[in-house]
Amino acid sequence: MQRARNVIRWIFLVVALAYAAWCAPVLFHNFREWRASIPGDPLAATFWRSAFYAGITDIVIVLAIGIVTWLALKSRRRSGAPSARV
Repeated sequence: MQRARNVIRWIFLVVALAYAAWCAPVLFHNFREWRASIPGDPLAATFWRSAFYAGITDIVIVLAIGIVTWLALKSRRRSGAPSARV
């Protein structure tokens, strides 16, 4: 049971990190487009800013879910119990 729980918690964390890494290039592109369009086209700058903020929010939510799941499935040892590792 403990081994399956550890596998599941690591899978959640790795999937969250992989998703964040997969979204990062799009996020950087949105940031560059936002900054490039500020002087010339304020309407386009607003669009790219919104796309950038949406991407940041998406990544933060997915990472938070991954980290909370990883911590929630962490085994809890009692203070007086001996360690299971040898």
